Amino acid sequence: MQLSHAATRPTVRIALIFVLAAAISAAFGATPWMVVHLFLAGGAGLAISSVTVMLTVTWAAAPAPSARLVAVQRAAVAFGAAGVVLTREVERFPDWSTGIPGAAYIAGLGLLVFLLLATVRKGQERRFDVAVAFYVTAALAALVAVGVGIYMASSGVTLELRGVHVVLNLLGFVGLTMAGSLPFFAATVGRSRMAPSATPFRLALLLGAFVASLGVTVAGLIVESKGLIFVGFGGYLYGIITVYCFVPRPTKRQLTWAGPRLVALWCGGVWWLGVLAVTAYEVIDDEQPPFLERWTHVLIVGAFAQIIWGSLAYLIPMLRGGGPKKLSEGFAQTRSWPGFAGINASAVAFALEERTVGVVVLMAVVADGVWRTLSVGLTRSARPDEGGPSGSTVEPDPA
Repeated sequence: MQLSHAATRPTVRIALIFVLAAAISAAFGATPWMVVHLFLAGGAGLAISSVTVMLTVTWAAAPAPSARLVAVQRAAVAFGAAGVVLTREVERFPDWSTGIPGAAYIAGLGLLVFLLLATVRKGQERRFDVAVAFYVTAALAALVAVGVGIYMASSGVTLELRGVHVVLNLLGFVGLTMAGSLPFFAATVGRSRMAPSATPFRLALLLGAFVASLGVTVAGLIVESKGLIFVGFGGYLYGIITVYCFVPRPTKRQLTWAGPRLVALWCGGVWWLGVLAVTAYEVIDDEQPPFLERWTHVLIVGAFAQIIWGSLAYLIPMLRGGGPKKLSEGFAQTRSWPGFAGINASAVAFALEERTVGVVVLMAVVADGVWRTLSVGLTRSARPDEGGPSGSTVEPDPA
């Protein structure tokens, strides 16, 4: 556990730097493309890389993977994300140059798949294998999405390829990672038992349904079939609803302790459903390509950033460790109702196409998060105790 946390801390630190860079670039009027890629490719990509491996180690009761391999994977993703943004935004770079950092990012994703599979194979606990299957599938979707992005950078953008790139990144890479984590991780955040309905078999069927829905959506984008896109989105919507059916219902006691951390996981799901429903409607009614700039921003802020925000508010004190007293202090510090209110207000502003308001409010949320993170710290406490407030680790209590 200690080795896994030690490898996760530097990756989370770099992920937060990318998130801060995305917020600052938005405040200074950078292109939406730049802001989105700094947050998704850099911040979310690194957070997913580190946290999925750490959770696999914990849930599978497996030894931590090689710190050197983790460092290489982290460097590949960080260099790839920063390089893609740089070569895309600086006019001096030729179009083909984006392929170099893009290839590094693909290598980082491939190494993530290797780390996940190698770790789970050494595990002693098998009931969480389905979560790892979600993570591997998400990384493979990202591999295809990045490959499409590199092709577009050198050969030109088409609406069909842009749609494939966006859908596989948003609903594949980020979406599947969250869908595979929530039934387990929400129980951890709320210090509750997993929902009895969340059996490995049912979750495996759910993963198959998600993959089929993504496949239908991508096929619809390629052949320009509104019907297929609508059916694919409908299947994915059903999948999100099913995910939250597998998330344990929070009690008053759990909400009192976890507060905005736990509420954010649920509220992010509401935004996730809402944006996907509106996008599906627009594809059919207005013949618009999916996830135009407006709804991409709403999905990223209201759904994905909010769920990541709530997750990190739990994980950052855990990574610092230091025993029950230190952990309680850390959890109290990251329990931010102003941050929760701000991130939802920002999503509303983006939905109303008030981009300036959304950016200003989001900057306040980032400032609040930076202050709280620095207050807790991302260096390991001197005490070796990794236990949580009730002596638990990040493993949920299965029913």
